[in-house]
Amino acid sequence: MGIHVEQGVPILDRDLNLLQDLVAATMREVFTRYIGNGTAHGNDGFAIEALPAQNGQNRQDFRISTGAEAPGSCLVGGIEVTITQPINYSAQHLPELTTPTRNRTDLVYLDVTLVEEDGINDAELFNSDDVGVRTSVRLKPTWVVRVAEGQETVPARPEGHSYHPLALLVRPMGKDTIEQSDIHDRRTRGLTVSDVESRLSRVERMLALPAFTPGTPEFVPKSGVVNQSVTINGKNFDVGTVKVFFGGEEAELVAGTSARRLVARVPAGLTPGGAPVSVEVAVSNEVGTATAATLFRVDVNPLFAPPGGQFSPNHGIPQTEVVLSGFNFNASDLKVFFGDKQAEVVGAPSPTEVKVRVPEGLVIGTQSVDVHIKVTTTAGEVTSEDLFKAEPVVPKPTFATVPFTPKLGQVDQPVTLHGTNFSVGGLKVFFGDKEAPVEVPPTPTTIATRVPAGLQAGQVVVRVQTAGGEIDSSPKMFTVQA
Repeated sequence: MGIHVEQGVPILDRDLNLLQDLVAATMREVFTRYIGNGTAHGNDGFAIEALPAQNGQNRQDFRISTGAEAPGSCLVGGIEVTITQPINYSAQHLPELTTPTRNRTDLVYLDVTLVEEDGINDAELFNSDDVGVRTSVRLKPTWVVRVAEGQETVPARPEGHSYHPLALLVRPMGKDTIEQSDIHDRRTRGLTVSDVESRLSRVERMLALPAFTPGTPEFVPKSGVVNQSVTINGKNFDVGTVKVFFGGEEAELVAGTSARRLVARVPAGLTPGGAPVSVEVAVSNEVGTATAATLFRVDVNPLFAPPGGQFSPNHGIPQTEVVLSGFNFNASDLKVFFGDKQAEVVGAPSPTEVKVRVPEGLVIGTQSVDVHIKVTTTAGEVTSEDLFKAEPVVPKPTFATVPFTPKLGQVDQPVTLHGTNFSVGGLKVFFGDKEAPVEVPPTPTTIATRVPAGLQAGQVVVRVQTAGGEIDSSPKMFTVQA
């Protein structure tokens, strides 16, 4: 028995062996977890190949190849095994393969384990050149290639064994030979640090990249207009800063989203031509972008802007020009209604604006009326949420043939003006540039006033202003006396 003394404490060979086993097991676990199983870059070991058909060599048999350059190698469960020369499956003395009684797929896999060598099979362990006794044992990697008939995935492995798929054998019913066309390689190949990075990137994309849910509607509804709410189904919608795009235009996200559900509003600007279009729906975050397999159809139904800004101005009398704001106003056969009265469209509408004139006949009498505005096209119709205040037409004041009596007078002289439409509101009277007092409410046809102070002797024009407009007495003049 070999003894090693460490800080005065004897350590036996089995202690060192146990320590080595623990380190090796840890390393194998790390390799498996971060590098995986497979062949290294530039190595083609353990390729499964068909044997020649001559003399029935390929009957229930195949070759396990070293690859182009021997030895071939493969990393399985953190253990690297090598194949120094080609070997036939049958040479391993395993149970013979069977002839399929129906079309069958078999899995060829590599079974790797560690076998303890104690000197019986390895004379070097007896240290004949020095101490002449065995001081340790070795763990030797061993392998065998097995076939799981009728299976496409590796079977459950016993303790201490690691499996790696090498190939699938797709075997027709009743055929006892194996040809190259029956063999489909399933090895993981080209293991390098960059490959590890690539596979970690794939894992990252799987765990963090947004994705649409297969087998369920990617989004509902399948079509809609600007500002329509669309529910998107998928996964990883809660990772990073998520954005949704319709045809490249970013959409507004609506509250209430989750890892598997997004609600977004169809953005503006997708139908500048006034015709329906089908666009891609995409969801992105810092990792990447997922694009739906189906397209979303953007309809051109007319639509008003959000309430509070649907038109300007929001009041007026007939013939007032009003600009409507919204979407898809350039679709064909555009009509605009104030209440039930059709308005005149001024000029050519754009996708987002149309100018109209307030129609006649909205107000009967002198009281304003609130009406909704409706837009119709061949694609549909929409009614404003905002109200337009239709105001009555206020008649303009007029002077009679004799506009005032008397025709002359000094400052503070009472004067009566004669005409029509004097009582509509907003009344002001001027002699020249001096405003005159109106001491009593006017009648529709008369205004009682006085000659204002500050006027020089001479002739002046008399003006009347009301809510309906302004009129002056010219060419008839009032004479101011000294």
